[in-house]
Amino acid sequence: MIWPVERIEAEMRRLHVLRYLAAAGGYEASASVLRLHCARIGLPTTGDQLVADLSWLEQAQLTTLRSYGTDTIARLTSAGRDVAEGTQYHPGVMRPDP
Repeated sequence: MIWPVERIEAEMRRLHVLRYLAAAGGYEASASVLRLHCARIGLPTTGDQLVADLSWLEQAQLTTLRSYGTDTIARLTSAGRDVAEGTQYHPGVMRPDP
């Protein structure tokens, strides 16, 4: 069972991943960079949590994933950009503040 705070944290992590990718050159970043970004903004994230969120975002067609050596690279889709900008809503991703 997922506790409400865990659900909120997951939705927040997903939004921040999408927003980071939207601002990144080439709309992509490695999982290790995304994890550091989450920690920097005060959202400590385990490797397992990030992998689960990246898989969730890929299944929702908000990102695509590919392997590069031992790391995973996430790339933003156009639907993911819309969610990051707040022009579209996707259940499971926190809405950005206006």
